[in-house]
Amino acid sequence: MFRKEAIEARSKGWSGQAILLSGIRSSYIVAFTLTFFIIFFCFLIFGNYTRRINVSGEIVSSPRAVNVFSSSQGFITRINIQRGEKVSIGQPLYNINVSHVTTSGAVNEKKRKSLLNQLNDLNKIYERIKNNKAATIELLNTQKNRYEIAKDSSTAILEKAKEGLNVMQSNMDNYRQYQREGLINKDQLTNQTTIYYQQQNNMLGIMSQNEQNDLQVLTLENQIRTQSADYDNQLYQIEIQKSALETQIIDVEADGEIIVTSPVNGHIDTLNVTLGQTVAPGDSLAQIIPGDMESWELILWVPDSAVPWLTINKTVNIRYDALPSSKFGQFPGKIKSIAHSPASPREMITYPSSPMNNDSNIKTWYKVVVIPKVSKFSYKGRLIPVENGMKATVTLFIDDRRLYQWILAPLYDVRDSAQGAVND
Repeated sequence: MFRKEAIEARSKGWSGQAILLSGIRSSYIVAFTLTFFIIFFCFLIFGNYTRRINVSGEIVSSPRAVNVFSSSQGFITRINIQRGEKVSIGQPLYNINVSHVTTSGAVNEKKRKSLLNQLNDLNKIYERIKNNKAATIELLNTQKNRYEIAKDSSTAILEKAKEGLNVMQSNMDNYRQYQREGLINKDQLTNQTTIYYQQQNNMLGIMSQNEQNDLQVLTLENQIRTQSADYDNQLYQIEIQKSALETQIIDVEADGEIIVTSPVNGHIDTLNVTLGQTVAPGDSLAQIIPGDMESWELILWVPDSAVPWLTINKTVNIRYDALPSSKFGQFPGKIKSIAHSPASPREMITYPSSPMNNDSNIKTWYKVVVIPKVSKFSYKGRLIPVENGMKATVTLFIDDRRLYQWILAPLYDVRDSAQGAVND
């Protein structure tokens, strides 16, 4: 029982009945294999795949917000607007104090007071010269009017003297005729002739006085013009000095406190500084959205390798960094415009999310504008709107090819590298 042969016999014995299964028919295996390869090759031949790339961008309002920057260093002394308030061109936004203070006080304020005193003195001198001009011109006009009256009177007397002289000349001619006829003697003719020439001399005196009156009127007119021109020159010189002082006052006020105004009509989107805050040249003070915002746009920067495959109204997929796609999913959008010229570095640097700001690779970038179809998102019963500067990743769908073409793409590269010169 415990022999070696007995133990080996028990270990090699069957525990149960052996059942042998028949093998799968070879025809089934061949059919399955052929079916698999047929489906696989059909998938390669007729299946398509669209190449896609992901590009970054950011949401901006249309029209885009205008940044208002500080032109000088100082501190904010007054804020004249609030967020969301409508503003017009030239409306004051901020007051910035840029003055210097010494032990004797504010330098700009003292300069301003001194200049204002000089301006007041010039205004007084200006008024005095203006009053003197009016008095002088009035006096000369009075003299001129009197000489004109005297001229009119002497002219009337001269006309009457001419009429009397003509009568006396006629009488003298008659006396000569009478003397030839013997009706009067020679003494009577001589007496009449003497009276005639005396009257003629009187008329010449009246004529001379009339010409003197006329000449005096002309002299006074010339004097009025000369005096008026002299006074006008003095007033003009005073106005030049006043203008220079006013310019100096403006410069002094600019050195003391400057007022930042709105460059466009629109409404305030953001305020970037607070009261009493120190600002430096180039610091952003506020953002203004011009006019009424029409829509939101997504600005993309697309490399030159993808631009030729894009078309207007082509659909893209949008994923916002602030709204994880795992929770909110992707959102559709359509391409609105495609730039045909590369974007300049100066333009790209104005967008925080542009590759120029975060990519050291030297590439050619084109600006593409996408209109998102969804600008508000629902989350736990409230709406979350998009905001200016919100970053997003966009999937662009490029060229569509058969699967076998993608698989054989390396062979095309080999063919192109082995091919000689291409001739038309």
